[in-house]
Amino acid sequence: MPKSTHIALMASLLLGTTVLGACSKDAPAPTNEPASETVKTAPKPEVKVELPKTAEIVTPEMAGKKVFTRCKACHTIDQGGRHRVGPNLYGIFGQKAGAAEGFAYSQAMINSDIVWTDETMSGYLAKPKTYIPKNKMSFIGLKKEADRDNLIAYLRANTGG
Repeated sequence: MPKSTHIALMASLLLGTTVLGACSKDAPAPTNEPASETVKTAPKPEVKVELPKTAEIVTPEMAGKKVFTRCKACHTIDQGGRHRVGPNLYGIFGQKAGAAEGFAYSQAMINSDIVWTDETMSGYLAKPKTYIPKNKMSFIGLKKEADRDNLIAYLRANTGG
């Protein structure tokens, strides 16, 4: 193809493209500037990240409150609280076993000569019938040391101990 034909063909193609672009509603107005290469990207989808819930910090006292639910059918812990099947436990630490006024203890409890400390309470809570034979408490005991430790922490914090 001769060079002049080639130039004429290119010019008509360019003119046709410009005319068609000008007729389109959506096409930008023709300019004499060179076309820039802009790349349009699709909008990024919104991603919602759900962070894991932080673990709740559970103190021994909080865990002990849960363990105490097993005790509260028979015991109260409020200062001046009434006795139930078992004695009110307010002020229990440092007190001699079987000494809470107004409660009918077994002779075994009264004669035990135990003073309630963390250690004596833990031993008693593990196996009440073995720790003080012939006492009236029907509770079988708390096998897990952690449960006993947590219960003692709860009692210390809530019974004036």
